[in-house]
Formats: sequence, C-alpha cells, structure tokens
Amino acid sequence: MKLIFKGLLLFFKNTSLLNLKGLRQFRWWIFRSYFNSPLLFVDENVTISIAHKSNQAKFKCIGEVNIGSGSYIDYSGGIIMGKNIAISQGVKIFTHNHSVHDGQKNWKLNSIQFSQLIIEDYAWIGAGSIILPSVNLIAEGSIVAAGAVLTKNTEPYSIYAGNPAQKISQRRIDE
Repeated sequence: MKLIFKGLLLFFKNTSLLNLKGLRQFRWWIFRSYFNSPLLFVDENVTISIAHKSNQAKFKCIGEVNIGSGSYIDYSGGIIMGKNIAISQGVKIFTHNHSVHDGQKNWKLNSIQFSQLIIEDYAWIGAGSIILPSVNLIAEGSIVAAGAVLTKNTEPYSIYAGNPAQKISQRRIDE
C-alpha cells in the first residue's frame, strides 16, 4: 500500500492538477497516508524525501504541520515534528552532509554523516530559510526568520535571523 502512495506522490508531485478546487484535499490525503501523519498539510511542489538511504531515516509528525509550496525536506537523518508547526514557502531542510575533514578530494567519496532534527511544538520556519544538518533542535516556540540560514540549535521562544542565523530577540508569550 505504501508503494501505491509513493507512486501517487511521484506522479502528482510537480503537477498543478492537485491545486484545482477540491483536489488539494486529495494531495493532503496522499501525503498523510504515505507518512502516516493525519494532520499534515502539504502545499504544491513540495519534496519530502530521503536523499541518502540510512537506518535513521524517518519522518514523523505528532500534530498539525503545515508545509508551504516549493519546500524541500531531506529526512535521511530523521525528522520528528511536534504540533502546530509552520514551515513557510521555499524552506530547505537538510539532515545529512558529506564529511569534509579527513576525507578524499572528491567529496562524493567521503562518508555521509546523518543528523536527526527535532522540531518542537509551535515552531515557525520563515520563507526561504535553510536548516543545515548541524541543527538537531528547533526548540518550542522558536521562529527562524525568512531567508535565515540556521546552523545551530535554537532556544525556546527565541527569534533567529541572518546568515548565519543569530538570536535577535526573545518572544513574549502571554499564555
């Protein structure tokens, strides 16, 4: 059955057919079924894939996750997302890298290093942001600003911006 959903994902991946009224629900159903995530909302032209096969590769959404159009998510190292996660348009998330030290001149011959990413509840990743494999945690309530290149873990309820992204503010939450 999973193979059927994978085939549907590949077939409909870059088509605008699923943007027609009433068919967006079908796209959500395909992604939800394939990833076993009942509250996953995926916009058009989104790629969620394993760039390199690994035993750590898993994609798990615990609660509602919204992924904007044109986003790319590599879950080779594994991704676990909490609830009420917003991933805006054009976000790139990577969970693997090729070793750059003590390796070969040809990067293709170097070993692949995988890293798991946990995105906690109420996190928001702004449009065009890049999350590099050196990041293992986007903490609860964190915001990664549009266009930021995140290279390190975040602190809860903090805002990160820039390249490389730095903490620029602490969120004030009344709850």
